[in-house]
Amino acid sequence: MGKGLMTETMPLIFNHAFNNMGIHRIEGFVETENNNCKKALAKLQFKLEGTMKDCEIKNGKFISLDIYSKLD
Repeated sequence: MGKGLMTETMPLIFNHAFNNMGIHRIEGFVETENNNCKKALAKLQFKLEGTMKDCEIKNGKFISLDIYSKLD
C-alpha cells in the first residue's frame, strides 16, 4: 500500500481504454475519508464531480462517496 503502483500502471490502462477500446469516460467512486486514494486520483488527473452524502452503510454507519471522472 502506498507504493505508487496505481499511478504507474493506470496511465497504461487509460491509454488502452481511450485509444483502443473507444471508451470516453472512466469513473471512480471513493469513500470521502480515503485521502490516499483521492490524492492518487488527483495525480492521475481525475476531476471531482461531487459527493453522494450518506449513500452507503459500512460497519453499521453511513458513509459518503466522492465521484471522480476522467474523460478522453
